[in-house]
Amino acid sequence: MGKLVVVCLAVLLWACGSPSAGNPSPSPLSTPSASPSELSSPSPIPSPTPSPAPSPSPTLPAGFSCTDTSGGLVADTTVTTVRVGRQTGYDRFVIEFGGGVPSYSVTRQPNATFTRSPRGDQVTLEGNAGVLVVIHSVNNWTSYSGPTAFHPQYPYLRQALLVENYEGYQQWALGIQGSPCLRVSLFTSPSRLVVDIATV
Repeated sequence: MGKLVVVCLAVLLWACGSPSAGNPSPSPLSTPSASPSELSSPSPIPSPTPSPAPSPSPTLPAGFSCTDTSGGLVADTTVTTVRVGRQTGYDRFVIEFGGGVPSYSVTRQPNATFTRSPRGDQVTLEGNAGVLVVIHSVNNWTSYSGPTAFHPQYPYLRQALLVENYEGYQQWALGIQGSPCLRVSLFTSPSRLVVDIATV
């Protein structure tokens, strides 16, 4: 009887199995771990850097060209006055005559240094470029008593200076800021040579 009890216990133990071998206790569920990149604060997406807008091409007022010019018809006239002025989009240099407009030339140059005549010395005006206005033949040129220098410091026309008034010739040096473009016009009542200056 005692042996039978021992055998039954052995069979039961074999059938049910050892709690540690046959029925392992379930391990606690593990929380899925987040990847390091998910734990860190999201990096802000940089805003796209806009490309710099191209500088607009300068637009010259109507009638301007970046060239030299010449003209005039009258052989003898007088210079009564010279003046400068500021207009919308350009600056203005005016020579007024007592008679018609004489021969003239308006010539651009890449600097603001001019030679005075007949002395031969040089003068440098304000600005980085220049325009030389030459008129002839001026009758009774020694009688000119108008202004001989201007320093208006306009956006384009920075300075103007009479660099020659000799033997029927007048030369006016214009100191210009920028690369000059011109519109040269003739007017009557009274006769005038008008040089408008803009730059590019």
